[in-house]
Amino acid sequence: MKEHVDTAARTVAKSMAGNAALAAVKIFTGVLGNSYAMIADGIESLNDLLSSALVLCSLKVAGKPADENHPYGHGKAEQLGALFSALSLLTAGGVIAWQSFHNILQRHETPAWFTLPVLVVVIVTKELMSRYALRKSDETSSASLKGDAWHHRSDAITSAAAFIGIVIALIGGPAYAKADDIGALAGCVVIGINGFLLLKQALHENMDGAPPADLLQRARRVAAEVPQVRCIEKLRMKKMGLSYFMDIHIQVDAAMSVEEGHAVTHQVADALRAAMPEIGDIVTHLEPYRPEPALQTSAATARQDHGWAGIAQL
Repeated sequence: MKEHVDTAARTVAKSMAGNAALAAVKIFTGVLGNSYAMIADGIESLNDLLSSALVLCSLKVAGKPADENHPYGHGKAEQLGALFSALSLLTAGGVIAWQSFHNILQRHETPAWFTLPVLVVVIVTKELMSRYALRKSDETSSASLKGDAWHHRSDAITSAAAFIGIVIALIGGPAYAKADDIGALAGCVVIGINGFLLLKQALHENMDGAPPADLLQRARRVAAEVPQVRCIEKLRMKKMGLSYFMDIHIQVDAAMSVEEGHAVTHQVADALRAAMPEIGDIVTHLEPYRPEPALQTSAATARQDHGWAGIAQL
């Protein structure tokens, strides 16, 4: 987990450097080029910088080992960072929408042509930063890093909207001077939708929601393939930082000794950790095997059918 935390933290640190540089460029160019959409875009980059800083802090805290006051570790800090990232994205979209609507009601000059090449550079840079962060979020299972990646993409979207609006304003003349503000307003809709989706995921993880079904299915299959496991009665998993905590109930022959059963639980835990590195902690509960065909599926059947999902009692 520490390696994943370090990777995510380095990615966020790079994001902060990029956001600081781009914010300065966009605000400076927007003021000189009379583009209110570009100025708003620069302000949104400053918000991204603050959001990235808080995400970085949450990752640093999440990487701390368990202690007396936090026996399960500090992983929840990462989920809180993801929650803040989603909320700040929604807030940024709302601020830009309000500013754009306000500018539509005000009379102002047509943006300068030299804002266009700057916007092209911004769009390309931000999209590359977003893809890089999304790739790293998949590698580390970091929800907060995914939120940070969407901050980059939202920046690229608003910049693209501003680009289209400025092109229309330049072609149409003074009568279309507000087109860049309308473009920025349209881009806020996309930001709002993605902010809501990120908020939904962050709340799900903060509430210890169930992981994806395929992850549960894979864990059941791996545990069922341990030779002396007769049945997987229960399996629960929750996200804790960049890893998952698991409670698993396995059934073995009732005649098995305590020592033999204890050895089986270790085999199950070792098999799960070897096959699924995203699992951070495993609590194994041992029970005597009592076949109930109507309710349970035997491990032998699971070994024959690798598509077995079992009964998830979450």
